[in-house]
Amino acid sequence: MIYQGEHLLIGQFGHFCVLLSFVASIIATFAYFKATQTSIPGDHATWKRLARTAFIIETIAVIAIFVSLYTIIYNHYFEYKYAHQHSKRSLPTKYLLSCLWEGQEGSFMLWNFWHCILGLGIMLKSKKWEAPVMTVISLVQIFLATFILGIYFFDLKVGNSPFVLMRNEFPGAPVFQDPLYLQKYLRDGNGLNVLLQNYWMVIHPPVLFLGFASAIVPFAFALAGLWKKDYTGWIKAALPWTLFSCAMLAIGIMMGAAWAYESLTFGGYWAWDPVENASLVPWLLMVAGLHTMLINKSTGYSSKSTYWFLFLAFLLLMYSTFLTRTGVLGDTSVHSFTGEGNSLFWHLIIMMATFSAMFLTAYFRNKKQIPVIHKEEDISSREFWMFVGALVLLISAVYISFFTSLPVINKIFGTHKAIGEDPEYVYNRVMILIAIVIGLLTAITQYLKYKKTARSFWIKKIIAPTVVALIISVLISVLGNIDYNKYGIGYLGAIHLAIFAATYAVIANAMYIWTGAKGKLSLAGGSITHLGFGMMLVGILFTSSKKEVISINRTGIMIPGLKDPKGRDDSGLENVTLIMGVPTPMGKYTVTYVGDSSHPADEKMYFKVNYERKDEVSGKMLETFNLYPNAFLMKAEEGKTALSANPDSRHYWHKDVFTFITSMPDPESIKDTATFRSYPVQQGDTVFYSNGYIIVDQLIEANKSTNKDLPLVDSAWLADVTVHSNAGMTYKAQPALFSKDNTPIAKRDTVMSQSLVLEVNKTGNALALGVKESNAIMKYITLKAFQFPFINILWLGILIMSAGFFISMWHRFKKSI
Repeated sequence: MIYQGEHLLIGQFGHFCVLLSFVASIIATFAYFKATQTSIPGDHATWKRLARTAFIIETIAVIAIFVSLYTIIYNHYFEYKYAHQHSKRSLPTKYLLSCLWEGQEGSFMLWNFWHCILGLGIMLKSKKWEAPVMTVISLVQIFLATFILGIYFFDLKVGNSPFVLMRNEFPGAPVFQDPLYLQKYLRDGNGLNVLLQNYWMVIHPPVLFLGFASAIVPFAFALAGLWKKDYTGWIKAALPWTLFSCAMLAIGIMMGAAWAYESLTFGGYWAWDPVENASLVPWLLMVAGLHTMLINKSTGYSSKSTYWFLFLAFLLLMYSTFLTRTGVLGDTSVHSFTGEGNSLFWHLIIMMATFSAMFLTAYFRNKKQIPVIHKEEDISSREFWMFVGALVLLISAVYISFFTSLPVINKIFGTHKAIGEDPEYVYNRVMILIAIVIGLLTAITQYLKYKKTARSFWIKKIIAPTVVALIISVLISVLGNIDYNKYGIGYLGAIHLAIFAATYAVIANAMYIWTGAKGKLSLAGGSITHLGFGMMLVGILFTSSKKEVISINRTGIMIPGLKDPKGRDDSGLENVTLIMGVPTPMGKYTVTYVGDSSHPADEKMYFKVNYERKDEVSGKMLETFNLYPNAFLMKAEEGKTALSANPDSRHYWHKDVFTFITSMPDPESIKDTATFRSYPVQQGDTVFYSNGYIIVDQLIEANKSTNKDLPLVDSAWLADVTVHSNAGMTYKAQPALFSKDNTPIAKRDTVMSQSLVLEVNKTGNALALGVKESNAIMKYITLKAFQFPFINILWLGILIMSAGFFISMWHRFKKSI
């Protein structure tokens, strides 16, 4: 059958480039291996030249793969499964790049691409270590190429190709029996996940994957040191790359937190979600390895531990990929990736096993030759406390990894362990102690000397920052009214200690820049990094302990069945229901649901919510602003719908007002199919409805002969009623019935918050109250709002910390040339 309208050449070219990159990576690995093994200079140069050629060809092929897939997505070639699954015609151009890495194949391509770029950098900067380091990186490239290979070895499928055709994936589907299936049936794709339609998701994945990819470089240098039996010489060359990896992982994690803050309804930037943890743990271990590398370079201590930290950082990075890509997390993560079945599961296990075996074999073969200083470090030395800090980071990484891995542990051992209903506290109760220790070490270690420090010298240097930090932290605790007592006095005490430790880190390192580094920022990369880290801790502590829910419900209107992102009941008093056009008090603000808008090409509904704040005494308007949170209803199990919402925030220099939608009416369920029920009434009677009761306070009858105030009608019957809801709220209503030339004219009244429509009927000489309950009469939204104080300290701290990493990296690169 000849299909009409297909674009097969671009897919064939893309698949050819995948095969080319796979073959080139094999050749590069073999050639670099031979170059490392040979001791003959001529042979070494020949093999290295072949390896470089193969690696450059591989790099060109990987770039061509990206260009091919983007061409397919950009031109909406929906005959390809990847384009059909992840894009659609109405998607804005700025989000087409996000389609590239939404799927498994695209994210592995991104990882592969950054390895190529880093490999080129190693060729330029690491002459002596190029061959052994690039052997390891090229071997990783073989695995990454197989992830998108999509070919069969007998009955075993290896990888998933991004260039597979829909008709080849679903050959039996009736639509593919028609040569014109593209024009008739596949005119559009499924589109990009709405949560990923955010500018952070255009830049966050590339930056985070650059951090992921860079983690191989320090590990490759460590393995190269064991291979070439140069057990400490590799550290000087690896230090700049380790600093780069620490910086990029930090920035990538920060971007993910910013995306969560702006696009998810966590009510914040971090929720200890397994996917978040999987990114954090390798960074903690990489930072620990960085510090032991510095110890070894300056004193000769910590040589063996350095190998282990860098190995564990890379291993845990692969393990994080295993957790997030194979579906083993199940429903425990709100934004984990969909698994690809047993193929990827075993694929990643083989990859982890291969590199673990390589390291363990090389390490234990050379363990006795690795130089070790048997003299114990002096407790007054810088290296002693740096190593303590590295161990504390290791403890935190192990703790986080254990609870993140509970789904895996349960599958292996058939257990049913759970983290509990409050996972944030499970992590925070330990991590706040970690923060105290790390904050203190970050403050004092800079003032210590390597090998030994005189007590009088250290006290003289540290007393000023200690006093200043103590005063400032007390002021923060008192004036900031830090009284977070959700978990008792012990936890509150730990918060105050952590505030001191974090403040101490900021003050001590700021002072050290001027005293120790003499104000030369180019030489103060470590202090700048530590200063930023302290600011980050201050921001985390302040925003977490002083986060305030301002959407306290005092209207009495409750929406049952609300769930938070963890599936817990959230229908209590922390959600305010706004009826369109009705100003509603909410904390210091008066909030009004002004209106909403949508576009046929966009699934989301955008809501305009106006905030006003007035002076309580004078009534003068202090501020007014609009927020535009959005939400949409997506299909869920058993035909139900589930709400997906994106928040909006008002940013100030000292706080954020953070708002997101928690409930909205389903357009399919608000069609007015209800009918009036008629109740004969007299004054003082009570009529019941589903959510309360109605008392008829007055019934008034008038006509032209008895009341001259009726110039437009002949007769009128009015009811003055009070509606009492089960929530304890009361509402007044005045429905009426008029008659003009023997024609009845109904004046209905509505109680929108109770979804009630009331009317007056007349049968003979008797009056009746008509009652209708209809969702169609009320447009409403329910929202939740937080106030985050001084959250900008957190973002600024991460940026300063990353800048410190880059300054140190540049300084080390210059020294290694």
